[in-house]
Amino acid sequence: MLSVLMALLLVFFTLELAKDESYRADENQEDDNQQLQQETQQYVSVEVLPVSSRQNSAEVEETTLNCQEYSLPPVEELQSTETCEENIQAQSCANTATQTLREGIALVLPEEDETQEVGVRYDRSFTAKLIQSTDEVKEWYGEIKNHLLSYKKVRARTSWGRESYRVGRDCVARLIIKGKTLCVLLAIIPQSCQDTKYKIEDLADLTSCKDTPCLYRIKSKRKLNYAKELIDIIMAEYNVATVKNREDVDYYIPYEGTLNLIKRGLIKRKIVEKRADFLTKINIPSGNGDKIDVA
Repeated sequence: MLSVLMALLLVFFTLELAKDESYRADENQEDDNQQLQQETQQYVSVEVLPVSSRQNSAEVEETTLNCQEYSLPPVEELQSTETCEENIQAQSCANTATQTLREGIALVLPEEDETQEVGVRYDRSFTAKLIQSTDEVKEWYGEIKNHLLSYKKVRARTSWGRESYRVGRDCVARLIIKGKTLCVLLAIIPQSCQDTKYKIEDLADLTSCKDTPCLYRIKSKRKLNYAKELIDIIMAEYNVATVKNREDVDYYIPYEGTLNLIKRGLIKRKIVEKRADFLTKINIPSGNGDKIDVA
């Protein structure tokens, strides 16, 4: 009877031990399952990009690589590039301006001469010379012209190289500009001005100055007054009276450039030989007393 009880107790303890091991195994398996489930949940939380997005990502990456290959130059290079562009633009503007200038003076520039024996000269009219003269010369011109026109029956006519003043058919005076100096040609015998305060030049040998052979250069206010005195001597010989209550006219002409005057036809160009000899007239004065004779 005792042995049977011992056997039953042994069986009972064996069964309990088996249950404990089975329970521990289940707990371990449950722990493993929970850990695996947690790891699975962590993995599933990462979203996978769609295929199209991955392709776009690849394209973006490729574009990025291309951009890296063609990256922008440094700031210094950019500044030099901008400077080059400004220089190119300025050069283009300069070329345009040069082209316009060449078109404007196409009739002014001489043709190329390989022998270098041909040059260009500008034939300036009296009006062009007056326009490009100094304000002082323009002032003296206005005073002389007003003084001449203050006499009755005096008519003025401007030609290419000079301005003539006539009383009837006779030319009593001409105005010309030699270099930068205003000169008056007067109908006075040059020899009669010798040993006087009027320092004149004799142009009687010139055919174009036969009727006005006396040239007087106006270089100062004093010589301007002397020129007026010579004009009064001529008008007294012609017995011409002055106009009463005549107001002076402002004959001032503003300055203009050579190109504008060429376009207006006031300056012409001439092709000349550089070796050509230009003759100069030499005045040979001869005394004729102190009296000034009108030509």
